[in-house]
Amino acid sequence: MTNKTKKALTGLEWAIAQTIKEPKQPDEFTAEDFTGASKLGVAQVRGHLTRMVERGQLTKRKILISGKQTNLFRKVD
Repeated sequence: MTNKTKKALTGLEWAIAQTIKEPKQPDEFTAEDFTGASKLGVAQVRGHLTRMVERGQLTKRKILISGKQTNLFRKVD
């Protein structure tokens, strides 16, 4: 990938991020946040979070953080 393409993608990702109505909220967390807090492995955390979403215990939405698409999780009220 050329530098010009990388810059264009970075600009595109930034523009998309600006259209997201809600940035990360204080009660939301990423799988990386969970991994750091729980000391579990990445694969374990992903499986655990997936099961919690399937059971209706957590909600999940996608957002761009530092140009990377990331899932945000939140406890269902």
